[in-house]
Amino acid sequence: MDRLNVIVAGAGSGIGASLLSELQKKEHVYPIGFSRSGNELSEKKLESKNYSCDATNVESLEIFFKKYKNENNKLDAIYFTLGNGLFKKIEEITNQELISHFQLNVFSIFQILSLAKPLLFSSKSPFVCLVSSTAGKIGFPDSTAYSASKHAIAGLAKSLREEWKPNGIRVFTVYPGAISTEIWEGRKNFSKKDMIEPEEFAKFLASFLDLHPSINIDESYVLPIKGIL
Repeated sequence: MDRLNVIVAGAGSGIGASLLSELQKKEHVYPIGFSRSGNELSEKKLESKNYSCDATNVESLEIFFKKYKNENNKLDAIYFTLGNGLFKKIEEITNQELISHFQLNVFSIFQILSLAKPLLFSSKSPFVCLVSSTAGKIGFPDSTAYSASKHAIAGLAKSLREEWKPNGIRVFTVYPGAISTEIWEGRKNFSKKDMIEPEEFAKFLASFLDLHPSINIDESYVLPIKGIL
């Protein structure tokens, strides 16, 4: 089997860190992650681990992808697991908080996809996987900014799917329910024991690499047993 080159955007913690760890177990997969907390890029050859790159900074992204392109002639899959939460009442959200939130959760995805496009187009059957949220399907109290950013990801994916379809690029959108990650820290009335473990969700995402190229998942809705928490 040919080696599959995979990038995990947002591999520093939570879902992304678990996904990178899961992909590292697969013999035919060469995964590289990036996040703000990753290992420093150097003159040495990239290895299968998480590297430092600020997804909200175009220059930082350009440096990472230049390094990546110098060593890899294609990209078979890219997973977007980056993002943060902003859970406040609408009147409490400052303009700067809103801009920063969308810069990471939405705008960075546009910038990354633009840089990754030539590598994706060089693969035989690539796919893009965008991890949204149940908040990308329905609304929740004190989550106007977060829900709006996740709905934006859904809209981006739907249009990108049509734009890149002629080139054989598949676009998957996943809407997970509560995953037991840091985003729930300090939020009352939620118990992590009711949530999906990030390691198990990572296994689900990693299974996409085993799909036949003729299969397009389009959208998947993944919930813990208790449903919407």
